[in-house]
Amino acid sequence: MGSQRAKTAFELAMEKVAGMPKLNSEEIKEEHKKESIAKGQAIAQNYLQNIHHKTDIQNEIAAFSPDQEGYGRKSALECLSQALSLTNPQTSRHILDGIAALNPNVSTDAALKRLNNIIDAFQKELAATYVSMEKIEVKRLKKEGISGSAIKPNLKAQNSWQEKQAELTASHTDKLNNFQKSLLPPAMSG
Repeated sequence: MGSQRAKTAFELAMEKVAGMPKLNSEEIKEEHKKESIAKGQAIAQNYLQNIHHKTDIQNEIAAFSPDQEGYGRKSALECLSQALSLTNPQTSRHILDGIAALNPNVSTDAALKRLNNIIDAFQKELAATYVSMEKIEVKRLKKEGISGSAIKPNLKAQNSWQEKQAELTASHTDKLNNFQKSLLPPAMSG
């Protein structure tokens, strides 16, 4: 029983690492790629939470090694473009500023105008459809003997409105997806 001491967690971990097989160059490249993609997503998420400004996002991507920068930039751009929404236009300028910071082919103002056109078309079609369906529902209620100026059907609780709203959202989401792809450099949008 003598002088054996307990090994620290660090010593145990180092022994375990020493026993692991070495990675070949392709495996190392793949690990660096995965790491760059994860870092790019994290940078974009921090930017989306208003922690960073567009100069910060540029500097963080520029800090990548040359072989990893492309993956980090692509990952951040994809994350930012996916954050654009038909229903949350208040954040659009901030998101587009970040995209423009990483893709010099994107102008924030021009992209914002295109996005607002998509959002406006969606909101107008949604409102017009709601009014149309509301009129149909009022007529149906009137046939059942329910009428008066105070009658206002609650379409939002009806399956028919929810289905129509989902249909319109899907239709305009396709337009939004095409717009999002247009924000990526050609080599990245495929």
